[in-house]
Amino acid sequence: MWPKTKKELEKAIDRAKVLMGRGEEYLKGVTEKGVENTKKLSLSLKREKLYHDLGKLAAVTPKNKWAHTKRINDLLKDIKTIDREVKKK
Repeated sequence: MWPKTKKELEKAIDRAKVLMGRGEEYLKGVTEKGVENTKKLSLSLKREKLYHDLGKLAAVTPKNKWAHTKRINDLLKDIKTIDREVKKK
């Protein structure tokens, strides 16, 4: 009776190990996707803030000086950089 029970226990342990491995892989995948989504969301919010700042600055700067205003050019450059990062992810 014992050898048969021992054999069944070993099978059950092996199946449990396989299931735990699958669960671990799934959990890692879900975690990685969550981190990716969080990074994307963070970049999108940062971009929205830059657009907000750009709009406020553009509202108080005469239109003929937009091309020569360093702060506006910096904001545009930062927005383009973030756009590229979002597209990569």
